[in-house]
Amino acid sequence: MIHQLFITAMLDIDQGFEAEEALNAAIAVFALVLLVLTISTYRRTHLRSLLLVSAAFGLFAVQIAIQQFDAFVFAVGVQTDQIIVAFMELVILLLFFFAVVLRK
Repeated sequence: MIHQLFITAMLDIDQGFEAEEALNAAIAVFALVLLVLTISTYRRTHLRSLLLVSAAFGLFAVQIAIQQFDAFVFAVGVQTDQIIVAFMELVILLLFFFAVVLRK
């Protein structure tokens, strides 16, 4: 009985999160597009702040990937996922801050 419930739970596909998954994919793709654009702009202008912004966009895309992979593949644990994502959000905000504050 327990085995059957476990298998049923594993095979049950939750239809409620399709919109969230699609939005997360769109956010990740947009972050990667912004990463490419800022790197391209850096190559033309050589402004260091653009490297910080590029790193922030790259980390943002990685953050979304970690959230999705943890939910579907790794299942590391809710707390571990939350700690990693919160830390990455802090680093992203610091990168944007330094990009604005630091001079050439």
